[in-house]
Amino acid sequence: MSFLPIDYKSPSLNNNYMKFVDGENKIRILTSPIFGWEDWENNRPIRYKFEDKPLKSVDPKKPARHFWAFVVFNYLTEEIQILQIVQATLRKQIQTLCEDGDWGAPFFYDIKIIKKGEGVATEYMINPLPHKPTADYIISQFEEKPCYLEALYDSADPFDKKWDTFTPGVFKRDDELVKKPESKERHSVALISKAQSDELEDAYNDCSKEYQKSLMASLKKSPIEVVDLSKLPVALYERIKSALFKNRDEYQDSLDTIDSQIPF
Repeated sequence: MSFLPIDYKSPSLNNNYMKFVDGENKIRILTSPIFGWEDWENNRPIRYKFEDKPLKSVDPKKPARHFWAFVVFNYLTEEIQILQIVQATLRKQIQTLCEDGDWGAPFFYDIKIIKKGEGVATEYMINPLPHKPTADYIISQFEEKPCYLEALYDSADPFDKKWDTFTPGVFKRDDELVKKPESKERHSVALISKAQSDELEDAYNDCSKEYQKSLMASLKKSPIEVVDLSKLPVALYERIKSALFKNRDEYQDSLDTIDSQIPF
């Protein structure tokens, strides 16, 4: 006779935020993500919306990190939790799945995230599992524990029952097409003025072709999907201006150097 029942599991502390354990971490992603930047002050996180990245971090040696945050079902703890991802390798792997026609958005299949190593040597590998509907018991738990992800920006409790609205779950293709939690926020972003746009365009035209292509590719892939410099959010103006001016000056200096070496 065994000391403990065969089906015994040690109870876990109720934790609203998922932490990766060594080895396998199996999850089901249940909502669209929010995006932003995370800084730290007095051992507490400070989160900003994507377009509101702070010009300076609290600790200059530790720049604010880009993050994704979304609601998941953690199969290990059997809980609804928030998973925040700051690891660029993980974001890239998930984005690759989204862009793969055979997989698509990760709402309709489970994902195993394998963690190996410690500290700077930590490695993550994602293993998607075959497509299958979200289990009814997971949907029930999600509905019993509603979450308002954008409360993270205000350092508030996303699972507080006081919120007037909550982040919708994505369980069917119709949910994916209709429910866009970020869309209202994107349309409300203040854009730069025409004078600022013209200033950026002039600098852009004097930059190298390689830089022009790289910059626009990055802006198009960003969560706010900037396809034209005239549609740039005000919050990004100073950073893009600084980057453009720097590349323009370096590029023009290189052209002047080449011209000076041409014999006449």
